[in-house]
Parts: sequence; C-alpha cells; structure tokens
Amino acid sequence: MVKYISIFLVMIALASCSVQKKIEHKYNGNGRDLLLSDFGEPRKIIDLEDGNQLFLYVKETFVREAEIGTGRFTLDKRVSPSFIKEEIYRFVVDSDGIILLSEYEKRQK
Repeated sequence: MVKYISIFLVMIALASCSVQKKIEHKYNGNGRDLLLSDFGEPRKIIDLEDGNQLFLYVKETFVREAEIGTGRFTLDKRVSPSFIKEEIYRFVVDSDGIILLSEYEKRQK
C-alpha cells in the first residue's frame, strides 16, 4: 500500500512541475504588464467576442541533428534528424488587463 501511495505522490509532483502549470501559476490573475515585460510584444492580438483579448506568442527553435548513442560499437552512426521546435503561448486578457487564462503548446515542424 505504501508503494502505491509513494508512486501516486511522485506522479502528482511531476504533473505540478509541467510548463503549463508553471505558466498558470506565474501569469493567471496577474496584470498584462508582467506578460509584456517577460515576453515582449505578442505576435498577434485577437479581439474575442466577450470583450477579452487573446495574446499569441510563438517561439521557434532550430534543433540540429545529433548522434544517438546506442551503447554498442558500430561503424554506422545513428543520427536523429534536425527539426524546428515551435512553442506556442496563448494568454486571454480581460478589459482590465488581468490575465484570465494561459495555455502552452509544443510542436515540431
């Protein structure tokens, strides 16, 4: 029984450390000024029907190819392909400048 409880607690700790949770804790309920000082001007601002605004930030990072170590000696190298990592941040800001909702999404191009 103790084993199951400890596994459950570890899972909760790992879930609370996700990027999404960190962004929610830092920005939700705070002002738009904090967001602008950390991220700068958004790529796009969309006016929503309920009077709020959606601030959209996109960060692209080029990840170069890397050799994969298999633990065996071989003459043929295994190499992971290069790709572009795209991180998308969405923030819903109300008319008073308070951040109501934050979302994080990661993609590969």
